[in-house]
Amino acid sequence: MPIWLPLITFFLFYETWVNFVRYQFNRKAGRTTLEITLPQEIYKSPVAMELVINQLFQTAGIDNHVQAYWDGKHPPVFSLELVSSHGQVRFCINCQPKFRNMIESQLYAQYPGIMIRELDIDYTAEIPENGDGYESYAFHYKLKKADAYPIRTYFDYGLQANPKEEEKIDPLSVTLETLSSLGRGEHMWLQILIKANKGYDFKSGSLKKTEDWKKDVKKEMEAIIEGAKARSGEAGGPPQLTEGEKDNLKALERSLSKYAFNTYVRAIYLAKEENFDGTKIGSMAAIFRATDDVARNSLGIIWDTNTPWPWWQDRGGRKTARWKREEIEDYKRRSYTERHRGDTGMILTTDDLATLFHLPGSVVLSPNVQRIGSTRGGAPSNLPI
Repeated sequence: MPIWLPLITFFLFYETWVNFVRYQFNRKAGRTTLEITLPQEIYKSPVAMELVINQLFQTAGIDNHVQAYWDGKHPPVFSLELVSSHGQVRFCINCQPKFRNMIESQLYAQYPGIMIRELDIDYTAEIPENGDGYESYAFHYKLKKADAYPIRTYFDYGLQANPKEEEKIDPLSVTLETLSSLGRGEHMWLQILIKANKGYDFKSGSLKKTEDWKKDVKKEMEAIIEGAKARSGEAGGPPQLTEGEKDNLKALERSLSKYAFNTYVRAIYLAKEENFDGTKIGSMAAIFRATDDVARNSLGIIWDTNTPWPWWQDRGGRKTARWKREEIEDYKRRSYTERHRGDTGMILTTDDLATLFHLPGSVVLSPNVQRIGSTRGGAPSNLPI
């Protein structure tokens, strides 16, 4: 047998095997959904949610090749979800059951007045697995520029200073108003899948050795400085940074101090044919518009289920129908299928994530955001630590 044949076989089946053992690992670990109900008033800034998300930076600690290639051990995926069913908006976190107590403890520590309950039946069960009887439309989102550059975060809105409620400008209000605008029979699910960003090598389950993202951030900072030096050198003076370059350097430097996550973001709009409203698709496309910073970075659509195909490539719309069905299935499993070369996810820091997902105060006036009817006390005294 030629010596190269085993090598070719290994490379051909490597990815299939790794995906299989990781699927088995995830299946054994299980999933559960925690629903968070807000109190009437929240006086915390998004910094509180950032502290919670810090605890989701779980790297799994793979010790040997057996754990990586036989057990399928890998960093856990958490899902931050904003859900609208019939216009009623809910906040959910989906995780492996073993992380439930940790997440509840962190949430109660930062938001003492909230109520958390584990859903016996996941809210996605209202929609059939294959989407039968429902029309749907889904988007995948990705950063428009290099991952090193952050979006417009709560820090840029001054929310870290925790201003008075009437003085707050919360970027999440745009998202929540969009979700609240749905009527009976309509559903919109927003899902942010996150996994700790870390360096990988063969021992941890990767053929290619990769470093964490900090090296890329430092390269971008160096490029800005070198560009300023070159520009200033032509004029014969010392390096002069523009105000925009100074702001970018500050933002990049702040990102270096944060935990970073490999992130996938999707949104799905579902409704029965008689309730389907095509105008909601445009609102869903712009759901993150408040976090856009045109000089720095923003989230844009990288793929959607209704990609126009030439008639000979998608006869009868079978490919589009399959994609819609698969997107619903992926959402329910909290998994993600990269649909083309550019659909590779992105890296977001806790700063970015806390901007996209946090518990808002009364500055969000929508009555459709579920809140507790009366003031509650602190967390349960017997909550496991």
